[in-house]
Amino acid sequence: MGNILKRLEKRMIIKNTYFIKNFSPGKLKKASGIKLSFKGENALKDMAGSSNKIFKDFDSMTSVLIKINLNSANPYPASTSREMLDAILNSLIALGVKKICIGDCSGLTHLPTREVIKKKGLSNLKKYGIKIKAFDYGRWVKIAINSVYFKDIILSESIYKYDKIINLANLKSHSEAGFSFATKSLVGFMHPYQRFELHRDHIEEKIAELSLAIQPDINIVDARSIFVDGGPDTGTVAEAKTIIINNNLLEADLSAYNLLSSFKQKFGMEDFDQNPYNSRFFKHFIKITGEKL
Repeated sequence: MGNILKRLEKRMIIKNTYFIKNFSPGKLKKASGIKLSFKGENALKDMAGSSNKIFKDFDSMTSVLIKINLNSANPYPASTSREMLDAILNSLIALGVKKICIGDCSGLTHLPTREVIKKKGLSNLKKYGIKIKAFDYGRWVKIAINSVYFKDIILSESIYKYDKIINLANLKSHSEAGFSFATKSLVGFMHPYQRFELHRDHIEEKIAELSLAIQPDINIVDARSIFVDGGPDTGTVAEAKTIIINNNLLEADLSAYNLLSSFKQKFGMEDFDQNPYNSRFFKHFIKITGEKL
């Protein structure tokens, strides 16, 4: 009976297209100086020591949404590292930030997100005043982008409820998209029903078009451990010992791509193109945004 109820719940979540409002896309955020990289055994400690620089525009009046990775409940790097999440939360609290929410919508095969939250042991954050949001149970906004593959994208209404959005992504190879970095992380904001269309064809280009609908204020790519193959929920783990921080999606993803490429080479995966200019994702991103590598 329990499995039947879970399947019914998943079906209801996927087909729930109620409470959708129409919004216009926000302006594309350009690079504005937040471009950091921390490497080595002390990468996380060094990142925490630079919190005033990373979160320089955050204060007690700032409300913050942290988009984490709950694609599945599998251990990091399949999902968000609790150690990394705690470091970010502690930094924000130390800066006086009082309104903090963490959220995501899990992969289609791992829905509902509430179950993933329980398995990850994140529910205890509520006692510290941290709000936890499963986007699949919330309201949605339809954002018109009028691009090549998507005319509009349905995203969690949460993106309009907070002053700042921190996109906490992992660095992973991806069995369908090729790779998963900062922009791919934004799929977690998408309505589950629309993800079927995303995965049908031209997935790399469609992921790039998410950048027209949402631009996080800060992208943090936790590449201390990475999936060098497989992905998104299982793969061969390599220790890259790197954290990439950039408020510009394209720059963050370019740094992540080069890092993954270097590890692919170390593991003898010669079929992975080292040149990002040949990637359908980067080609389309540049075409639709006018940005440059």
